[in-house]
Amino acid sequence: MSPARRSGDLDLLTRLGFDVRRVPLVENISSSRVREHLHAGELERAAALLGRPPDVEGIVVRGDSRGRELGFPTANLDVPRDLLVPPDGVYAGWARDRRAAISIGTNPHFDGVERRVEAHLLDFDDDLYGERLVVEIWSRLREQGRFASLEELVATIGDDVERTRSAVRPA
Repeated sequence: MSPARRSGDLDLLTRLGFDVRRVPLVENISSSRVREHLHAGELERAAALLGRPPDVEGIVVRGDSRGRELGFPTANLDVPRDLLVPPDGVYAGWARDRRAAISIGTNPHFDGVERRVEAHLLDFDDDLYGERLVVEIWSRLREQGRFASLEELVATIGDDVERTRSAVRPA
C-alpha cells in the first residue's frame, strides 16, 4: 500500500487494527498554531493549546561535563536536529518528578557550536546515561549569553535554579 496524501480515515485505521476513538474537533487549535507558538518562544500559549506544557524528550548522552564541574550537573538530551524546540535560552521546567533548569542552545560562553538541550534536575545527582528523559518546558528565564567571568556564569546559573524553584507550571 503506498501513501496517499491524507487519504486515511478512522475506518482505515480500524481495518488496520488500530484502537480508534473519535473525539470532537476543537475550534482554533491546530498543530500548526502550536508549532508557531513554540517557534516564537510563546510557551504559555502553546501550553494552552496543548492542554499541558510542551516537552522535549531524548536519550541522555554524555556531554562536556562542564555543568558538573560548575556544580550544576546536567542531563544532555540526544534530540533529532529537526525536532522543534523553543528558541535558544534558559527555561524553568520539570523532569523525572522534579523541577529542572533547562538550557537550549550552543553554550556561547564556551564558544559552543552544537545546539544542545540540557536539563539540570534540581536536588538530583544520579547517573541517567542511556535513559529516555522527558523534559517539560514551563517558562523562559533568560537568553543564553557570554559572561565576563566563570564566577558570573556560576552566579547566574544559581539565580536560574532559584527562579526555577518558584516557577509555576502552565495549565
